Amino acid sequence: MIKIFHGYLIKRSFLISLLIFIMFTALDLVFSLMSELENLSEEYNFFNVFLYVLSVSPSNAINFLEGACLLGVMISLGISHQEGNLNVLRSSGESPLKIVLISSLGPILLIFLFLPSNELFLKDVRADAEINKNLIAQSTEKNSQNNNWIKDGKSFLTYSYIKDSFIYKVKFIKTDDSKVLYFKMADSAEIIKNQIKFDETMQYHFFEGSGIENNFEEFKFPLIIKMPFAKVENLKISEIIDAQKFINTSSKKEDLLFIAHLEKYFYKNIFQPISILCLIIFFGSFIFGSLRDVTPASRIVLSVVGAFIYKVFQDFTISFSIATNLSVLIGVIAPALLLLIMSTFLYRRI
Repeated sequence: MIKIFHGYLIKRSFLISLLIFIMFTALDLVFSLMSELENLSEEYNFFNVFLYVLSVSPSNAINFLEGACLLGVMISLGISHQEGNLNVLRSSGESPLKIVLISSLGPILLIFLFLPSNELFLKDVRADAEINKNLIAQSTEKNSQNNNWIKDGKSFLTYSYIKDSFIYKVKFIKTDDSKVLYFKMADSAEIIKNQIKFDETMQYHFFEGSGIENNFEEFKFPLIIKMPFAKVENLKISEIIDAQKFINTSSKKEDLLFIAHLEKYFYKNIFQPISILCLIIFFGSFIFGSLRDVTPASRIVLSVVGAFIYKVFQDFTISFSIATNLSVLIGVIAPALLLLIMSTFLYRRI
C-alpha cells in the first residue's frame, strides 16, 4: 500500500512539473515572438522570425526548469495533503524529509531528460538559428554596420558572427605605418590556431605591391572574442571544457575575466540538479509546517518567489566570488549549502 502512495507522489509531481514546464516554455515562445516581430524586414520576414523563435525557445526553457520542478513538487504535495495521503504516510512512520525526497523523484526525472537533450541537441539548434538570423540581418543596409571589429598588431578584422571555429561575412585589413597595404574578404573563414583561412569566395585587393594571393592570414584572437560573454551561457559543457583546456594558451589580459565567467556557467550547469533538489527540500518542509493549511495559490506564489530569490542570491554570490578572486565554485554552491543548513532546522521542528 505504501508503495502505491509513493508511486502516486512520483507520477503526480512529474506530470505537474512537466505541464508547468511546457506552459512556461509556451509563454516564453509567445513573448519572444512578439518581441522579435519588431525586427521584421523584407529579408527577415514573419516566417524567418517564427522559425527563429521556435528554434531558440526549447533551449531557453532551461531558465524555467528550477521554477517548474519546485512548483510541481509543491502542488503535488499540497494535493496529496488535501487528499489525506500525507497523513497516511506519516502515520506509517515515514519522515517528512523522506516524503519530500520521494516526491522529488518526478522532477529529477524531468531534469535528467531535459538537460542531456539540451546539451546534445537543443543548444546546437539554437546556435544554428542565431547564425541564420544574423546572416539574414546582415544582408540589409541597416544591419550591415553592426559588424564586430578586432585588432591584432597592425591587422584589423571585421565579421558579423562567430560560431565554433568559423567567422562569417569577414573582412581582413593589413596596415603598415598608417597605410592600408591590402584587404581580403569572404563569406566565411575558419580560425586555425593563430591563423584564419578564407573560404573559396575570398576576394582581395593590394594597394602596395603585388602581395601574396593565398587564403591564409596570421591573426591572434583573444579567447573572449571567440566566445563572447553574451553567448557563454549557451555553450555546451563539452565546449566549456574544451575552452578551459585552451585557456592556458592565451596571454590576453581580457581573457582573465572571461575565464571566471566560463567557470561560472560550467559549475551552474553541473550543479543545477543539486540546486533544484535543495530548493525542493527546503520549501517542501513548509508543507508539513507553517504552510500545511494554506491555499494552493499561496504555495504557488511562495514557490515562484522563492525560486526567484534563490536565483538572484546565487548570482550575487557568484559575482561576489569573481570580484574578490574567490573560487567561483564557492559562489555557486554557497546558496545550496545555506538552504540545506536551514532545512535541517526546519525538519527538526516538524
